[in-house]
Amino acid sequence: MQERILIIAEVCGGEKETHLTWLFHLLQIQLKSCLDDVDIIYGSFDKVSLHGLGLIIGFEFSAKEKVEIEKNKINYLDLRIHPVRFMDDVFFSFDTNSDAIWTKLQQYKVDDRLCRLQASMVKATVVKIKKDHIVVPNSLLLIGQTEADMVVFDGEKYLSLLDRIDEIKKIAADYEHVYFKAHPYAKNNRYILRELRKELGEVQSTHDNIYHLLANDGIRHVAALNSSVLYEALYFNKETTFLFKPTFTDKQISIYGDYFNGDFWSDILSPVFLTIPSSLALPFQASRLRKAVNDFWGYNEIADEIVLMDIIKSRVKRLLSRYIR
Repeated sequence: MQERILIIAEVCGGEKETHLTWLFHLLQIQLKSCLDDVDIIYGSFDKVSLHGLGLIIGFEFSAKEKVEIEKNKINYLDLRIHPVRFMDDVFFSFDTNSDAIWTKLQQYKVDDRLCRLQASMVKATVVKIKKDHIVVPNSLLLIGQTEADMVVFDGEKYLSLLDRIDEIKKIAADYEHVYFKAHPYAKNNRYILRELRKELGEVQSTHDNIYHLLANDGIRHVAALNSSVLYEALYFNKETTFLFKPTFTDKQISIYGDYFNGDFWSDILSPVFLTIPSSLALPFQASRLRKAVNDFWGYNEIADEIVLMDIIKSRVKRLLSRYIR
């Protein structure tokens, strides 16, 4: 029987026709370039036979899917968008149940210093475009999250900041001021802010861009239940507190862009398949994966295009001022 690789974009049996093939389209050409006799297919987890599969590549597997895959003695690669999203592009983290593949992946792990370097570039950009708004020195920043985010589900209910109010009060006692950055898609922001003010006194709601806030020296500590902002804040030298358990662990290997290179797949899959060398590679392009997964969030306000628009607007205003008295 011909060996097969299954690519899954929608796990938990959720089959959305518009999303089902996105990961397949993203990876299939690179995979085919290094695998001579392997059938690469896509489908939803509950509708494809697992028989004869040598590997399943998926996006954000749940613990249930991983157990099912391992029960069938199949190798998997679990891809997730890494929580650090201020780089020139977002990037994947990889998790696998294959020790041999995991060892191969290690050599592609992104250099942590690269993230620190980019954080410094973000700070420089924020200062230069004069978006480093005045923030009270020695401040605490609380980050809100959506009400039904699985990363804040404790097995019984979805948590909010109010479920950790005692811990927040202890943290806030060491700071001069508290800011609350609401999640733009949360519906309970007003309620959360009102209750935080009851418990903490003065809490200021801020709508500033998250990277403008992280770049500001006035923000000393960032706290949230379990937000990607906490991982990012570390690179801006902020003290951070996870009020709920982190989901990103050392088992997940951060890889920056190599998955657009056929030789990357040829190398990491060599313990499982008979691979061939591949010279097929896409040259680096800023925001390539970010565009593919539509993951911009606050990045657009520090991107080159936005900085350029600020420069253009400034010059237009200067020209107009010459003629308007």
